[in-house]
Amino acid sequence: MTNDAPAPASGESGQNLPLPGRAPRRSALRFAERYGLVLILILSFLAFSVLLPETFPTWGNARAMINSQAVVLLLALALTLPLRTGDFDLSIAGTMTASGAVVAQLTTTGTSLVPAIIAALAIGLVVGLLNGFLVVKVGINSFIVTLGMMTALGGLAYAITKSSIIPNIPETVTQLARFKMFGLPSIVWIGWLLVIVFWYVYERTPLGRFLLFIGGSPGASRLAGLKVDRLKIGAFVACSLLASVTGILFAGQVGQLDPSVAGQFLLQPFAAAFLGATVITVGRFNAVGTLIALYLLNIFVTGLQLFGAQPWVSDVFNGCALILAVTFARIAARMSGRA
Repeated sequence: MTNDAPAPASGESGQNLPLPGRAPRRSALRFAERYGLVLILILSFLAFSVLLPETFPTWGNARAMINSQAVVLLLALALTLPLRTGDFDLSIAGTMTASGAVVAQLTTTGTSLVPAIIAALAIGLVVGLLNGFLVVKVGINSFIVTLGMMTALGGLAYAITKSSIIPNIPETVTQLARFKMFGLPSIVWIGWLLVIVFWYVYERTPLGRFLLFIGGSPGASRLAGLKVDRLKIGAFVACSLLASVTGILFAGQVGQLDPSVAGQFLLQPFAAAFLGATVITVGRFNAVGTLIALYLLNIFVTGLQLFGAQPWVSDVFNGCALILAVTFARIAARMSGRA
């Protein structure tokens, strides 16, 4: 029998064949880009477990680390919505605090839970609409708008609480966040559930792709027929509403409301969101990457604290982590754009 298939001409298709070993190297590089942060998380956990065998690798410490990041995880997930469309929202911590203050003040003065929750969510709705309108319709930079909104909401929280801590929040509120399943409070399970929801929306629905397209090129998205203004405003509204939900759960988790806490919840969500963009779906803000990055940062902070580091070390670490996370996210976005 003769082979009827023509042999490739020299200098044509034969030159397009991949060199031996190049494909495996590219696959290994892609794997390292996508899951390198996961490997670092595992190695860092093992390292601290070896260095601190009596305190770090215990269930009590693991549970404390997970619980301490529940609120930050919710805020970081909320933050990925406007970030995915190319905008910032610095007001999330202020929205959380003001909404928590509303629930705490109303429930401790005799208002039932449902009206108090509605009032708290109304704050998130108004803040989201204002942020979206000023950024999208008026054209003000999102950094400026949300920075001003954060300051205003901080003042509002002080006004609602009369510049004092609201203690003894009713059990109807605390049970929302503290109800335990398999040894972990409900606020943790809510955060993990939202990671799954956000992952599905971002990776498996047209809405997730639309948000990504808008963040990459609003002009091209408009030419493609996407309702850019509506989607960008919707991202701000959804972000603020989730921040309000976080405020309600935060008040329930702590059992009191301090109007000065907003500043403690600003850097960590941004660091987690940007560092999360360097893993899983590289160059894109994503839910699973945000979760991995958040726990990685917390492992380092907890390990340093167990080593006896001063409290200020966590602020220095989170600030440096944010700078590095933004840098790595920008590099990852450029590399994925060339791929």
